[in-house]
Amino acid sequence: MDYRNNITSLKTTLIIALSLFIMSGLCGCFRYSFSGAGPSHIKTIAIPLFENSTAEYGVVEQITDDLILAFQQDNTLKIADENNADAVLWGRLKRVEDIPYTYGGEGETSSFSVGEYKLSLIVELEYYDLTKEEVIWKENVQGWGTYDHSTGSPEERNEGFQEAIDKLAEDILIMTVSGW
Repeated sequence: MDYRNNITSLKTTLIIALSLFIMSGLCGCFRYSFSGAGPSHIKTIAIPLFENSTAEYGVVEQITDDLILAFQQDNTLKIADENNADAVLWGRLKRVEDIPYTYGGEGETSSFSVGEYKLSLIVELEYYDLTKEEVIWKENVQGWGTYDHSTGSPEERNEGFQEAIDKLAEDILIMTVSGW
């Protein structure tokens, strides 16, 4: 008798698990891929060196390089030069902002000092279909990172730059390959 109850219980558990699996798939709860979500004729993309409208040196090279690397790792669109690409992603670094982000107090005095800064990079982008000769999208995108300003060393600020560039690259990749 216990044998039949165990089998019935196992069947019920299996049916429930299978039902949940199917329902979660129908609800879109599984991780999905962006491949094919953009224009279907675009297989290659050119990413020329971003323009720089700021006084920051070397940042646009790093943004461009990290963005190209993100596309290569994603592999949804192949990197090509502008003469052979289906689309091009032009970019221009418009602004770099350092804004106090966290503060630390000193005892019971009313004097406060900045603990961390938020470094924001604002980039103007245009994703252009070279085959159809039309703009797919044009947007401003912001990436940001934080850095400790305790010593005031350039290395601390560079950490904020890298974090901001990583976020920019990820957001731009998603915008481009997802068709949003």
